[in-house]
Amino acid sequence: MKKSQRENMLLFSKERAFGPNRYRLYFTPLSSIGDETPRIFRLLVRTPFAFDRYEIGRLYTLTYRRVHILASEPGEEYDLSEADYSRLLQTRDFKFMDKKTSAALRLIEKPAFIKDRYYSFDETCQIVNYRPDFLTRVAIGTFCYVILGIALLIPFCIYALMLYLLAKGQMNLVGFSSKSLVLPILGIGALPVTLFAMTSLYALGEFLLLRIDFTKWSMLKKYTLAWSGIRKSFFFEPSDLKYLMKFAIASGATLVVSIILALII
Repeated sequence: MKKSQRENMLLFSKERAFGPNRYRLYFTPLSSIGDETPRIFRLLVRTPFAFDRYEIGRLYTLTYRRVHILASEPGEEYDLSEADYSRLLQTRDFKFMDKKTSAALRLIEKPAFIKDRYYSFDETCQIVNYRPDFLTRVAIGTFCYVILGIALLIPFCIYALMLYLLAKGQMNLVGFSSKSLVLPILGIGALPVTLFAMTSLYALGEFLLLRIDFTKWSMLKKYTLAWSGIRKSFFFEPSDLKYLMKFAIASGATLVVSIILALII
């Protein structure tokens, strides 16, 4: 396949998706920025190290085959206006938005391109171009792992302890009786509540990390790359609260029913 080469390609967006072709870079030719519908190129790199080197707001000379970048040469920075940036985002999403991002925007129940839905160009550059040194990255990753790990382990350990105590209490049962069903009934009934607690505490752990200066920028960068520049809320969105409320009611009802069954058998 023939190689292609283009000069003065402005990188205005980056995205780290799941699955194959996950490291995505969005470029526009400098000559196309002022057009009503600018040209957008979504090109790929294969490694996270290559992906991290590309800076939003910088011009590049690119050599690529089909959609994979083979070589690049960074040029000068370009001060993109907010009007041009907004038009580039709209064109990008019209051409490339995936189902996950589209569904998330629909849940927000607000227009997709209102001023506070996406980070501004300056904010995006500040967040996505944030690159701490290796030791700082290790320290941040370890701290985040501990906080989020604790959020998941607390409900799980309580659930495991409950199962242990129930199993210990049934060890003296001789033969089969209806009481031997208490453990599986309560085990199944308490599982949704455990998952609800893990989900809620994990979200609260993320909000905590977003409020700590040491971890804030790393968390924002991770979110911004995953959601193509959508602004991260530091609080629960109405759609989040609605989902958690339904989850709490369903899991609570399941637990109550299981307790009643365990008492009457």
